[in-house]
Amino acid sequence: MFAGFMTFMTRGGWDMWVLLALSIITVAIVIERLVFFASQHGDTKGLLKQIAQKIQADDLAGAIKVCQANKGMLPRILEFGLQRGEKNRADITDALSIALMEHLNALERNLGIIGTIAVIAPFVGLAGTVLGIIHAFDEIALKGNASPAVVASGVSEALITTFSGLVVAVIAVIFFNYFKTRIKVYNQEMIVAANQLAEILHFHNTGAPIPSELLAPTPTQAPK
Repeated sequence: MFAGFMTFMTRGGWDMWVLLALSIITVAIVIERLVFFASQHGDTKGLLKQIAQKIQADDLAGAIKVCQANKGMLPRILEFGLQRGEKNRADITDALSIALMEHLNALERNLGIIGTIAVIAPFVGLAGTVLGIIHAFDEIALKGNASPAVVASGVSEALITTFSGLVVAVIAVIFFNYFKTRIKVYNQEMIVAANQLAEILHFHNTGAPIPSELLAPTPTQAPK
């Protein structure tokens, strides 16, 4: 199997090693991003319910401990807001907005690299194909034999890089779009959760009862 792989790489020329490096980088980033999203908190409503119950009991420190006991970015953002829980709603909202913006970069980390690979991989493959065809015609000129069999053999080897470049690009595009969609959904969830926390703290600070829908039991969400 390894011998077959090396033969395939050799037939494609130096371009294949560039494409192999790009594919390894893509796979490494995909794995890193999958692990990152798996580490995020999956039960947003449940977390907010626990925090709201602590705040209703006038236990702001307990609400902060709830955040500290959970993994992911959202608990850290909510903890940032809770640490300013005695301020007015505008200040709490501003603090939460700052925390959200700071964590947005972590959501999009390394995605630009995958996007770049998706764009350049076909061109890398095409460059290898052009060079391969040039080499094939040089061989034809050297041997003085332009039979269809000779031409087809040279062109088939040259097209290996085009095929490989397209495969790398397709994989990169699929995961780039997947992570972009996931980031959009998760970012919206964090924005909603931050606004709900600001509302909960506002009710608490003004002495008004926290709305029952923020305290009602919610079904557990599957981790994303």
